[in-house]
Amino acid sequence: MSEPERPPTGSSDGEPPVRPAQGPSLALFYGLLALALAMAIGFALLIVLPFYHRR
Repeated sequence: MSEPERPPTGSSDGEPPVRPAQGPSLALFYGLLALALAMAIGFALLIVLPFYHRR
């Protein structure tokens, strides 16, 4: 069996080559994750600290 013909990689029509869609920025995702983690730890400290000082 013969392989199907592949379209040319370079576009001769003057159109820019099609790039795959970019996913979400990993740096932004990890930054937001770190911020959420820091906020959760701070919130937990606000809950625990009064009981710790009352001891």
